Amino acid sequence: MLEKISELKTLCEKTDGIQLKLNEDTIQTGDGVKMFYQFISDELIAYLGVYYFGSVGEVCGMVHPDYRRQGLFSTLFKEAIDAVPEMGIKTMLLNTPAQSESGQAFIQAVKAVYKMTEYQMKWESQPLPAASEAVSIRRSEEKDRQFQIKLDAKGFFVPVEDAEQFLNAERNDPSTITYIIEWNGKPAGKIRIHSNDGQKWIYGFVVSSDLRGRGIGRNALLLVLSQLQQENVEVHLEVEAENKGPLKLYESCGFKVYHAQDYFDFPLS
Repeated sequence: MLEKISELKTLCEKTDGIQLKLNEDTIQTGDGVKMFYQFISDELIAYLGVYYFGSVGEVCGMVHPDYRRQGLFSTLFKEAIDAVPEMGIKTMLLNTPAQSESGQAFIQAVKAVYKMTEYQMKWESQPLPAASEAVSIRRSEEKDRQFQIKLDAKGFFVPVEDAEQFLNAERNDPSTITYIIEWNGKPAGKIRIHSNDGQKWIYGFVVSSDLRGRGIGRNALLLVLSQLQQENVEVHLEVEAENKGPLKLYESCGFKVYHAQDYFDFPLS
């Protein structure tokens, strides 16, 4: 199935000049995703995935360019909504590339409400200034568990139960390393590094709300980039923002936006 999905994704991206976020690694494992699709003979012509973790579900998908405007995606969407209760989803997000005309048209048709934009950025390697000696990073330990859960819950506005599930999954993922950011020797935030196909991705980057505005995040990012620069790998990140203000931190360190994904709230009741 993954091969068929990848083939259709490549076709849609080439036709529309966009990048689709279909979480192929999740599809491959089959954990945390429920798939809906339509075939003609052995050709996949429509796909919709509901990706869920905790109480939050995300919907994304695509339709073959030759079979659009026939209601295929709407049919799959209805099937997905009917299946939501069995997945324990309480909050549903629909996402689409910001530049996708068909995706944005569907969002308007179902009257979903804009929530945020997720930007994917790539780092252009360059000389880095020295980080402040007041800021340091270290591998997270079991003693940091409650601190991390509170950071995620408050920083990303998710239920504590979901934040705890995120942490459990993170610790069971050998391709992920989480660092605790310290300021003057005390925990101040965290940052997660995920390895994928020779690339490094920065996720889960958050500083305690009462310590923001002191340059802690920027200096922690400089430390991580300095470390990754020695590994000679591509560095990417995803940042969620309701406005472009948060992008300034990353841009000041050499990151450039190459893709934007819009997220919308869809009421389930």
